[in-house]
Amino acid sequence: MPEAALRDLSAVLETAPRDTVPVLPALRPVLPGGGLRPGSVVGLGGLGAASLGLALVAGVSRHGGADGTGGWCGVVGVPDFGVAAAAGMGAAPERLLLVDDPGDRWPDVVAALAEAVDLILLCPPERPGAAAVRRLSALARKHGCILTLTGPFARAWPGTRLRLRLDEAAWHGLSDGHGRLTGRRVQITAEGRDAPGAGRTAHLWLPAPDGTVKPDETARPPLELVPDTVSAGAPVHTPRPLTPHSPRTTTRHHASQPVGTGAAVPISPASA
Repeated sequence: MPEAALRDLSAVLETAPRDTVPVLPALRPVLPGGGLRPGSVVGLGGLGAASLGLALVAGVSRHGGADGTGGWCGVVGVPDFGVAAAAGMGAAPERLLLVDDPGDRWPDVVAALAEAVDLILLCPPERPGAAAVRRLSALARKHGCILTLTGPFARAWPGTRLRLRLDEAAWHGLSDGHGRLTGRRVQITAEGRDAPGAGRTAHLWLPAPDGTVKPDETARPPLELVPDTVSAGAPVHTPRPLTPHSPRTTTRHHASQPVGTGAAVPISPASA
């Protein structure tokens, strides 16, 4: 798309600042405020980072518009981006702008898109230089565009305050060497200064058997350590100290006495 057309689109999409940009409901528990902060830089990592990028694009294109109907997303440098898979997760394909091969001028492409869309999914083709990082980060902040990074150079982008990592992926559907893949269970971990707590995680189906993104209801929450403290005024149970047992004695009863009525007489070795 020509740069002039992108600038015209930017004028149409220009809106007032927002606190967060909504995402898919299944991803909201792991994100600060339940969404993505406009103008922020988000890094994606893990073996399933591509699927995580699909899910973010799907959520923003479906829910991320200022009017709540849907936002625009740009995908740069991801030629294998699955539009059909993103649509199955809820994306609106008519709101996606795809630039498969931006070439050496990829910073200019991202700069033009940053003025026009709500989120950019970028796979940098090379280690980004300091000048490109400063320029694109500043444009993202100015226009409220979320710059989402994936690929081998995603961690080389300084100033990334939120990183989402996909771990523990397990596909389901195959059995004894035959069958069809029906879904994948994953764990999403949020890290960084903007993460809502230290290493908050969410267990999801990504994708679920129906192609959507859903919470994994079968996952058990991690155990939480409770501090060994007692609130003021609460009853405290103190165990009674153990006392040494006294030597055991054995009683013998005379034949003429009923059992239970005679005095206890210790048995000595001589009388045994």
